[in-house]
Amino acid sequence: MGIVKYILRTIWAVWVSIWFVIVISIATPIYAIILGLFGRRYAMFCIWINCRVLSPFLLAVGLVWQKVHNKERIDPKGTYVYVANHTSALDIISTAAAMPQPMKFLAKIEILKIPMFGYMVKMLAIMVDRQSKESREKSMLYMVQELRNGNSILLYPEGTRNRSPAPIKEFKDGAFRAAILAQVPIAVQTLVGARELNPPQGLQLQPGKVDVYWSHPIPTTGMTVKDVEQLKQLVRDEMMSHLTSN
Repeated sequence: MGIVKYILRTIWAVWVSIWFVIVISIATPIYAIILGLFGRRYAMFCIWINCRVLSPFLLAVGLVWQKVHNKERIDPKGTYVYVANHTSALDIISTAAAMPQPMKFLAKIEILKIPMFGYMVKMLAIMVDRQSKESREKSMLYMVQELRNGNSILLYPEGTRNRSPAPIKEFKDGAFRAAILAQVPIAVQTLVGARELNPPQGLQLQPGKVDVYWSHPIPTTGMTVKDVEQLKQLVRDEMMSHLTSN
């Protein structure tokens, strides 16, 4: 039975991956045309399409449904640093589909190696080379400026997918420094169930439910960079409260 399940999950993952490639192949040149004609100020419109149309469509193709809890806690007109846990490839579309507003997002430069998808991300995201101090500092300045301009930012504070047995990996400082420097609250999203549907090892996917929990935003007013560790712990506690109770 284990082998049969593995084969079926692999077939299902390939099926959804094919649709992912189709969707990205259609959307990317359209976004390039929009941004080329009307300028990068329309990037948020393209991100809105990703959140409201493309991501829900891909979830539906994979027969993955979401239950979003406590969405009323997030003001869709507010400015936040959004953070979420990251255990699977499914998280990208799950996170986007549950967003109350379009948001800029930070992406690793390694994503550029993925054909077509990398080009789309480059058009819409804030790119960072984590191996370069100059790149990290530049992306931080860009994020803070976007937040001060009223544009929310999304980051996965673990930095990459959590392939370990631990519920959450150690957090990087970037999301928390940006929130403190811009004096905007942290909006915590916790995904529960994605790892079981789409394990971080191998190409596997199965239909099922992902629960998305929103916590009360954590204010950063009056905090300084000396409070980064305290803020990280507050966010970690929020995520763990959902991950350990389900």
